[in-house]
Amino acid sequence: MAAVAMPETAFEATPADVETYDKYFYFHRDGTDFDTAYNDISECDAVSSGINFYAGGDSYMSSYYATQYGMAGAVGGAIGSAMADAIFGSAERRRIRRINMRNCMGFKGYDRYGMEKERWQAFHFEEGFGRVQDEKRTGYLMKQARVASGPKPKAEVLPK
Repeated sequence: MAAVAMPETAFEATPADVETYDKYFYFHRDGTDFDTAYNDISECDAVSSGINFYAGGDSYMSSYYATQYGMAGAVGGAIGSAMADAIFGSAERRRIRRINMRNCMGFKGYDRYGMEKERWQAFHFEEGFGRVQDEKRTGYLMKQARVASGPKPKAEVLPK
């Protein structure tokens, strides 16, 4: 844990910051050691980043179009799915991941605290069309575990 620098979490919140707390937040649980926090965050990250996000399409819908409309339907369905994913997919995957992280870490007893975007980006990542590389991901998760197991934040706990 000593090798992982403690990210700065203290800041003076503005009304604009408060409006983005559904996106920019971090976790903390009193009495938790670094290894436990790292295991908890890693587990929740694995659950929240589900492999289906990056499997490359919706196999159920593709087979539906193929069954109903033959090869032309399969091609049309694939093109339509790709267009919808390009328009809505990235933002929706990020939103779902945030919700899943909140639920998983909340279940494990962690409190959630709001964060301004710039400070949040120093120890978090967002995935859209691709997965963050494992080495980089591990570094971010270690920083998040450092905060989750560090000193109790002075900020107000956010609702679950």
